[in-house]
Amino acid sequence: MSSYRQFHGLCAPAFGKAIGRSNLLVYPHLEEFADEMDTLLEDGGVGELSGEMGIGKTTALRWWLGRLEERSCQVCYAGSNRHATALLQGLVENLGVSPARHRAALLRQVSQRVERAFHEQRKKTLVILDDAHLLEDGLLEDMRLLTNFEMDAQDALVLLLVGHPALRKKLQQPVHLALWDRLRMRYRLEGLSRDETSAYIDHHLRVAGGNPELFTADARDAVFEAAQGIPRRINTLAMLALKKSASRRVTPIDGAFVATVLSLVKSN
Repeated sequence: MSSYRQFHGLCAPAFGKAIGRSNLLVYPHLEEFADEMDTLLEDGGVGELSGEMGIGKTTALRWWLGRLEERSCQVCYAGSNRHATALLQGLVENLGVSPARHRAALLRQVSQRVERAFHEQRKKTLVILDDAHLLEDGLLEDMRLLTNFEMDAQDALVLLLVGHPALRKKLQQPVHLALWDRLRMRYRLEGLSRDETSAYIDHHLRVAGGNPELFTADARDAVFEAAQGIPRRINTLAMLALKKSASRRVTPIDGAFVATVLSLVKSN
């Protein structure tokens, strides 16, 4: 067991990716996002999810996707590959087909698989493009065209574009106005409030088997001020505080100690 976990009486890592979906703290923005996604999937069309780095876009998506087990939907995810052909090949592979070599053929393969799933299995296809703010203009236009066909008055392909706040500016450029006008969901994931940050720290400590009083009220405030409610920053700072306090035999962690940790981070 890690020395910081032993010192603080933790049975598992308190902050980071180790926490499972079932233990995730569900806060209002997540619930609102889930409602938006439910509507997008039901109505069809194109959606946009944006947010700062570390805000929890991937976590929110995984949590929502985990609730789709009973839905008639196949999910196809493409990560941050800027090369259009490689990205399309990844999409085709996710759809269970050996990918073609050329872009036009790849687009036909995606379209055919979407139509087949809809006609034969009555399943919609949800395509998620991550880091969409990095995608080239031509690929975004190709994806828009893929969403044009409708069957039985329903959209067989649902497209979700995920990226940094720059994504929204990109979609508002003249070259993408046709895509911007088709957006049925425009959602920006925001950071945690001061109270939500405190609840977040409390929840993660409880999940790890620790004492929520390990971080004092002023320590939680200090973490919020430094992290501005961004979960990844909260995790990083809280974990550093746990490790440093263990090495220095300090407990509980108060605001002054968090300030000390911050000064150490800035000096490195």
